[in-house]
Amino acid sequence: KASPPSSMQPNKRQQQQQPEDECELSTAECAANWIATLACWGLIARYLGRPASIVGYVIYLPIVALVGKIAAYVILMIFGLLFAAFVKGIWRLPVSPDLELFTDEANAILFPASSEAKGVARRRSCEVDHLVYTCSDLDEGIAHVKKLTGVKAAYGGKHPKFGTHNALLSLGNGSYLEIIAPDPNREYVGMVDIFGLDKASNMDRLSAFAVHPDPSVKGATFELIAQSMYLLLGRYNIGAIEAGKRQSPNGQTLTWRFTSPSCSKWTQPFVIDWGSTRSPSQTASPGCKILRLIFYCQSDEEMAVATKMHERIGLRGRVPIVVEKSGDSLNCMVAEIMTPKGRKVCLGAIDTKVKDI
Repeated sequence: KASPPSSMQPNKRQQQQQPEDECELSTAECAANWIATLACWGLIARYLGRPASIVGYVIYLPIVALVGKIAAYVILMIFGLLFAAFVKGIWRLPVSPDLELFTDEANAILFPASSEAKGVARRRSCEVDHLVYTCSDLDEGIAHVKKLTGVKAAYGGKHPKFGTHNALLSLGNGSYLEIIAPDPNREYVGMVDIFGLDKASNMDRLSAFAVHPDPSVKGATFELIAQSMYLLLGRYNIGAIEAGKRQSPNGQTLTWRFTSPSCSKWTQPFVIDWGSTRSPSQTASPGCKILRLIFYCQSDEEMAVATKMHERIGLRGRVPIVVEKSGDSLNCMVAEIMTPKGRKVCLGAIDTKVKDI
């Protein structure tokens, strides 16, 4: 059976043994430090005046140099704190709740080549959480996926906020398939447009996917992944961070946080965090295993955009991601899946049985 390349599999031991970045100042940091230092030296020299003798200079210069460096350090530290407050309070950028991680993220934005930025880049890691298969009728969607894979997805529950309900099927590797459709008994008033469920062209296909922070990487947080997407795409292109909630058939309440699914577009995922709730990948119908997630793009430009986005958010982990050029005018997402009977099938815009293995 096919297995992810070793480069896609995180090695916890290697990560733990990886040396920390040395606290070296970047060019921008050095420049800011020298500008602040020279300004302090100039102010000190102006208000203290010049010494009258050579002995005075011998005493005066080291004191001015030391006081100037200390004053510059304090000024830069205060500026960094003010910038961090701006990032969180005025810019309202998603930031990690831990104070140390947050200040490193703020410094990384201010000085992209700094040691803090290197540490933040190392923490920026996520993996596929689930794939979203849209259909007009949930029972028909369940039957279609069962015919292809041989596994019947288990009913998940209702999303009153969006007027939908779903069924779930585990894909292994910490991921699962969500089959979603409008709930005919919904109390939601209006058109169900999440994941394009209001468009006939979006039926019976993989329409979106979600990512979650890589649990094997220390310091990889939901906020950091959302922040990375925000800095690349802008607030209006990822939506606000929302809270989700639904009841499972056994009465358990599932809660999660996520960026707006309505803003997810094909190669652009939405970010999800299950918090203390057990991931549906552990409770969904088992038997299948995802081998690859493939994004077919019409142009080289679209391929470059997709690759840049996935690199920016650190998308890797246990599900290999492939970006390829489409042989026709179709942009689509396709999942290669191994069924319990050893068949390799493709689920996406066009469902096929690839071969028996």
